[in-house]
Amino acid sequence: MKINTENIDSVYYLDEFNRFKEDWFAEGPIIKVQTSGSTGIPKSIFLSKEHMKSSALATLAYLNISSGSNALLCLPISKIGGIMMFVRAVVADLDLWVVSPSSNPWGKIKPEKTFDFTAMVPLQIANSLKELGKAGKIIAGGGPLSSELIDQVKATNSQLWHSYGMTETISHIALRQISPKLSPFFETLPGVQLAVNALGCLIIDAPKIGVTNLQTNDIVELISGGRFLWKGRLDNVVLSGGLKFYPEDLEQKVALEQNFILAGVANPILGEQLILLIESKTPLAESKLRQALQNLARLEKPKEVLYLDSFVYTANGKIKRKETLSQAISFRPDKSDT
Repeated sequence: MKINTENIDSVYYLDEFNRFKEDWFAEGPIIKVQTSGSTGIPKSIFLSKEHMKSSALATLAYLNISSGSNALLCLPISKIGGIMMFVRAVVADLDLWVVSPSSNPWGKIKPEKTFDFTAMVPLQIANSLKELGKAGKIIAGGGPLSSELIDQVKATNSQLWHSYGMTETISHIALRQISPKLSPFFETLPGVQLAVNALGCLIIDAPKIGVTNLQTNDIVELISGGRFLWKGRLDNVVLSGGLKFYPEDLEQKVALEQNFILAGVANPILGEQLILLIESKTPLAESKLRQALQNLARLEKPKEVLYLDSFVYTANGKIKRKETLSQAISFRPDKSDT
């Protein structure tokens, strides 16, 4: 394994990277990792190095990444996404190029440099559309991909997969191909078994990575062959007029450049009503809004549109849905929920 750190322009990140590298190659069998906090309070958990190696090997086998390939690490080494890029480089003897995390990693890389493999968050992908062809095979994680971003990525003809997983599953346990061919479903990595509980939430068994009967809050539809459609989080489901709406699922049909979420608020007649919340200092033109929502069915269209100057985010850039909704409602001109 070769590690190139000449493109790290942050002394703090270089120190952080070197500390993690020392911890990994130390004799201890476990590593302490911080969860993202996207679905709860961030916390420290301990992961087995052997389980992490098994996870890395499963990803490498799925994507057919071979020994000697070169990889780009452009994510924080303090989070599971960056950690697992490092581990994959270790177990596959990759040539690892490390850059300081930023919204556009290519600003720190020589224009002629190309890679075989990398992992990025949606913001980095959105800012790297012209350079995606230099990235080789790409794993997208850390948040949802909007329908607009998916269309933009497909136009580049890049090789990109969207990941499903969490820190507790040692990054992803399933991948969904986005480009060059768009797949509607996630497909599990080798050694992963799935089931659903009475509420339709995903249950994960993956003994090779130390996961047994892990109950999630993710509503899914299981398909044969280890594949599934992801609908959204159980705690985000909107019950309106006797119908269930899955905001994350519907968001895939909305085409907006601004950050946005769909959510539910109390309604005396419907129980809850679906609303659209947009991160913007000024309201959108009615024509632009209609165009953005044109792929939603009549009953799927939000009953109200709210604007917020700035959403609430986790440390790694995920929208905190409940906190953001709470702020938007507090600024709502009419709070009667009628």
